[in-house]
Amino acid sequence: MKQWKRILFVSTTNTARGYMAEGLMKKELYKRGIKDIQVTSRGMIVLFPEPINPKAVLVMNNNEIPVDEEYQASALIEEDIEQADLILTMTQEQKEKIIQEYQYTKDIYTVKELGREQGEVLDPYGKDLIDYEYCCRELARLIEKIVDTICEQNE
Repeated sequence: MKQWKRILFVSTTNTARGYMAEGLMKKELYKRGIKDIQVTSRGMIVLFPEPINPKAVLVMNNNEIPVDEEYQASALIEEDIEQADLILTMTQEQKEKIIQEYQYTKDIYTVKELGREQGEVLDPYGKDLIDYEYCCRELARLIEKIVDTICEQNE
């Protein structure tokens, strides 16, 4: 039986979806009393450290998801891949790129795939606040299902 202790979310720039997913996962794990799982997020394309998108911060604050005001986006590196027990990407393309570039052989899924749905988590970048809110709600719903799966596997 697999037990995931180090979960890594991967998005494009790690300034919205990935960071929201990390915060939502930490919140859901805390709510369920699960304290032994480490959660991080990284971006596939991070040219320089960037803060979280202000619209993502607003949505996270409105949904009571903790935000680290000092946070800077981090690029995905090989060490992140090696340390992860479970990698969750926002898109199929990101998943395939990680498998190909890093020869990753452990558990890797898209967020929707592990949440037992089809499709991808759409990137709200450059869109309206409502699109960030929709993204956050979609991630929250999927992460709840993913934590159900984690709990089932850890029984």
